Amino acid sequence: MNKLKILNLATEDWGGSAIASQYLNDLLIKAGHNSVLVVKRSNSKKENVVALQDWSSKYSVKVILQKISSRIYSKYLQIRVGPLDLKYCFRNVFEHKQHFTAKEILKHSPFNPDIIILHWISNFINSKMIHELQELTKAKLFWIMMDNAPISGGCHYPWDCNGFEFDCSNCPAILTVTKKKLAQINLEHKITNLPPDLALITCSENDYTRALRSSAFKTKRVYELLFPLDENKFKPGNKKEAKSFWGIDPAVKVIFFGSISLSDLRKGGILFLEALHYLQNKIQEDGTGFGDVVLLIAGRKEEYVIPELKIPVRKIGYLSESDLIKAFQAADVFVSPSLEDSGPLMINQSVMCGTPVVSFETGVALDLVITGQTGYRSTLVNAEQLATGIKFILDLGEKEHLIMSENCRNLGLRLCHSQKQIEKLLNILHSN
Repeated sequence: MNKLKILNLATEDWGGSAIASQYLNDLLIKAGHNSVLVVKRSNSKKENVVALQDWSSKYSVKVILQKISSRIYSKYLQIRVGPLDLKYCFRNVFEHKQHFTAKEILKHSPFNPDIIILHWISNFINSKMIHELQELTKAKLFWIMMDNAPISGGCHYPWDCNGFEFDCSNCPAILTVTKKKLAQINLEHKITNLPPDLALITCSENDYTRALRSSAFKTKRVYELLFPLDENKFKPGNKKEAKSFWGIDPAVKVIFFGSISLSDLRKGGILFLEALHYLQNKIQEDGTGFGDVVLLIAGRKEEYVIPELKIPVRKIGYLSESDLIKAFQAADVFVSPSLEDSGPLMINQSVMCGTPVVSFETGVALDLVITGQTGYRSTLVNAEQLATGIKFILDLGEKEHLIMSENCRNLGLRLCHSQKQIEKLLNILHSN
C-alpha cells in the first residue's frame, strides 16, 4: 500500500478517548505512514501531537484566560439550555457553533492530508467544519465512534433512548420542555452538513448496530473495528512479581478496578460498591478470610471512601501506561461495572494482558467478555450477579484460571492485535 498522509483530529490529548487517539496515531506511524494528531488543546508536549492551544504551562496568562473563557461559555450554555439529565452527557449543545475555521486547523497540519480521521471532537469541530475540511483538502473522511456523539443531537450516551434513529425530538437529556427541540435542531444541522461519503468506524458490535439504525449514518458506510492495542506492551506478565510490585502478597487474590469517580452513574461505581458488599457476604458464608483477597483501585484517590468494607483496599491513584499494565498483570480479575459505554478500553487492555473481566452486558464487553471463557458477563444493573461473577473468578483453581487467562490473551490477539487491526483499518481507509 502507498504511504498515506493522515490527519487525526481530537479535542484534547488527555483522558480516555485521547489516549486511544494517540495509540492509533502511533500505530499508523509505526506502520510506515505520515500521521499526526492535531488537538484543540494539550496539557503536555507529546511527540506527533500538535495543539492549537498549549495548556502545558497552566499558570501562563494565556492559558488562564482560555480556561476562564471556557468556563464562562459553559455557564452561558447552562443558562441557555437549562438543567440537563447528566447521565446522557449532553455536551454538544449547539451543533451550529464553530470554534475554529477549517483553515486554522489545517495550518497546524504538516501536510495536506489524503485521509482525515475524526476522533472525539466535541466543542472543537462541528458538522459544517467537517464538510469544509473535505472541500479544502479533498481528503477521504472517517469518524471513529469513541462514544455516541456522532449519531446524536447532542448526547454522548443515549441509554434506552432511540431518538437518534429518528429526529431526537423530545430529548430526555434536556429537562426544560421548551428547550427540548434543541436536540432536534442539532441533528438536522448535522445531517444537512455531513459529507455524503463520510464513513463511520465503530469500536464495538453494540455501537455498530446503533450506527446502522441512526438517521445520521443509515445511508452512509459504517464499519466495525475493535480498537487495536500494542500486544508487545499489553501482555501477560509474571503475576507474583506484579503483585510484589504493588506490595501485595503473591498468595492474595487481586480484584482490579479503575475509574475517575465512583459517583458517575454511567460507570456503575455505586453498583460496584453494592456488589462488593454482596461479595463480602459470600466470602463470609464460605468461611474464607478477608486477608485472602485485596481490592486494587486506580483513579482519584479521594473519591474512594468505601464504608463498612472488610476487604482490604489499596488505592494506587492515576497510573502511567507501564504501571497500568503492571496492575492488569497483578490482577486475578478486572471489574468493569459500566452501564452505558462504547468501551471501555480497559476491557480490551485487560483481555490482552490475559486478565479475566467481570462486567455488565454493555459496550465492548459484548465482544470480549464471554462467561466461563474470558470472564463473566452480568445482566445490567444486577449488583448481586456482578458479585457472583467476581466470586466465580476468584474461586477458580490455578489450572482453571490459567486456561481462562490464555483464552483472554488469544481472544485479544485475534480481535485487538495491533498489526491485524491496523491492516483492517488501512483496508477501510483505502476503500471508496
